[in-house]
Amino acid sequence: MTRTSHHQADHLGYLPHVDGLRAIAVALVVVFHAWPSVLPGGFIGVDVFFVISGFIITRQLAAEMESGGFSYLAFLGRRIRRLIPAAAVCCILTAMAAAVILMPDALEMFSRSLVAVWGMLANFYFFKETGYFDAPAAEAPLLHMWSLAVEDQFYLTWPLLLLLLFKRQWTRPQMLVALALLAALSLAHSQHAATHHPQAAFFLPLSRAFELLAGCALALALPFLTTPSRGRGLIDAAGLILVLGSAVLLSGQTPFPGFAAVPAIVGSMLLIGTGLTGSTPVSRVLSLPPVLLVGKMSYSIYLYHWPVLALATYALGRAPNAAEAGVLVAVALVLAALSWVLVEQKLTSALKLHSMTPFPLIARALATSAGLVGLALIGIAGEGLPQRLDRPAAEVYHAASSGNPLRSVCDGYDAAFDHHTHCTFGAPLTSKGYDIAIFGDSNADHFVPMVAALAHDAHLSGRQVTQSACAALIGASRLGPASQQEPCTRYQETVLDFIKRNPNLKVAVLSSAWGGYTTVETNRLLTPAGPPERRSFAEFARSTVEIFRKHGIKVLIIGQIPHFKTFTLSCLAAAARNKTRDVDCTAPRAEIDRALAASQMAFREIASADPGVTFLDMVKLLCTEQRCSAFKDDVLVYRDRGHLNAIGSAYLARYATLPALNP
Repeated sequence: MTRTSHHQADHLGYLPHVDGLRAIAVALVVVFHAWPSVLPGGFIGVDVFFVISGFIITRQLAAEMESGGFSYLAFLGRRIRRLIPAAAVCCILTAMAAAVILMPDALEMFSRSLVAVWGMLANFYFFKETGYFDAPAAEAPLLHMWSLAVEDQFYLTWPLLLLLLFKRQWTRPQMLVALALLAALSLAHSQHAATHHPQAAFFLPLSRAFELLAGCALALALPFLTTPSRGRGLIDAAGLILVLGSAVLLSGQTPFPGFAAVPAIVGSMLLIGTGLTGSTPVSRVLSLPPVLLVGKMSYSIYLYHWPVLALATYALGRAPNAAEAGVLVAVALVLAALSWVLVEQKLTSALKLHSMTPFPLIARALATSAGLVGLALIGIAGEGLPQRLDRPAAEVYHAASSGNPLRSVCDGYDAAFDHHTHCTFGAPLTSKGYDIAIFGDSNADHFVPMVAALAHDAHLSGRQVTQSACAALIGASRLGPASQQEPCTRYQETVLDFIKRNPNLKVAVLSSAWGGYTTVETNRLLTPAGPPERRSFAEFARSTVEIFRKHGIKVLIIGQIPHFKTFTLSCLAAAARNKTRDVDCTAPRAEIDRALAASQMAFREIASADPGVTFLDMVKLLCTEQRCSAFKDDVLVYRDRGHLNAIGSAYLARYATLPALNP
């Protein structure tokens, strides 16, 4: 065993193997974002960056504080020089591209995220707006800035806490004990949050603190690092295996960070620490010139890779395929190289930022932030600047932006018996109760404008009784944890209660995203004492219809509309300009038929067996024999990949009829 001297361990010279580790971290992130199936856990590259940040910052801070040369303002100035110029230029270029590519709603959301980025609160913003692994997040050009916000929050707080410990003359061993306790608390919180509040765990700083603190602890432990000279290479190799193994074995379904992040954190610490105490095969590879080049460019690579991929995803209306992703990554690398040379080096030199004192630096940083926030406020105040659009694009956007106006108040099982004035459609509500009601999930909600038009013409009083993500299948639950099933069970209880409270109900309209409920089991409504039972979709559909029919209620079943894999307003606008000729924004009919075969067959059989049941086949209505379109009679009827817009829903009323009612 050999013990490194204080001088060896705490030398503040350049550490090439750390830049090499940066290269690994950014490569993992880029591969995960561009080709997620290749490295499903590549997002741990961000966690590696956190360890590196904690180590590098604390290494320098501790040396300055021990020598009495620490200045908080000077520290902030160094961070500003390092981070602000490249980030500002990247955000400006991204905003310019977004103004060309994004439709108004998306541009407004981008503008809001830009405000959050320059308020150093991007992680809180994306925590509230979207999940990191959710599909909409793939089109958020500044999503990756969440990790920089976590680091900003660390830079603002950690130096002050460390300074307090030094002022109180704590020794490094005492500090290490304190850090171990803080890291343990953060890790325990992170594990609990990852299981119960995964979005908060992923984005918020308390769940990430242990990763940064791991790097901090390594920096404070430098004088005490000991590695066996013969086993040093094995330790370094083990660190690399832990990092790369995490990237291969983890996925978006893994509760994270929590305990799942620990192997990558430990691996990063081993790679940094072992490289400090001597040369190993791994540290030599990490120090190769091409690897170092990527490491030095890693900040700019991180900045540019995601906006390029996200904007392309939005423009395509789908994730890029492998070849397209390769081209996009190449574009991002070119932009990153230009940023590294022209911004990180030449611009900072031209602005003389390295010789500038902290106060002017901070003032310029605040001015830059204010300028970018001001730019973002234009997009927000202008509601995404719809005046950018030509007439066909504006008409498409206007239609796609419309949704059921009743949803915000009337959707949800807890709203089914409230807000009668607002939530009643068709004829006025009488003391006899409602005549017609629509039941189901968000694919029922989007039919409310259509059903409202039919109810108005038939002089029926109608009500929306819907619950997002819960089908109108009484007693059925999709497979999953009980916490996700319970809201749907309560919704089904509400449906049954609604029938009892409205004995005059004449028509029940049932609609849902039926294709998502082909694998279902019973819930506590059907098996209150025993375990759930698997039953077919057709069984649940028949038993649900029978409940309404036993009460003398006619049933209109609306089949699921075709759901598109690709849905872009830019393509739809081009189709509108060409009256859908020469532009293909459609989906193959055969693909839709396969996805909906079970529900379509079940509903046809139910309707053919009971004259009191009518089936409206939306696939037949919206598709030819070959293709399915988002347009009907040159009218855009869709809002997104799987929902109708309000204008389209109302338009489709001309193709629907309610069941005939007895006089």
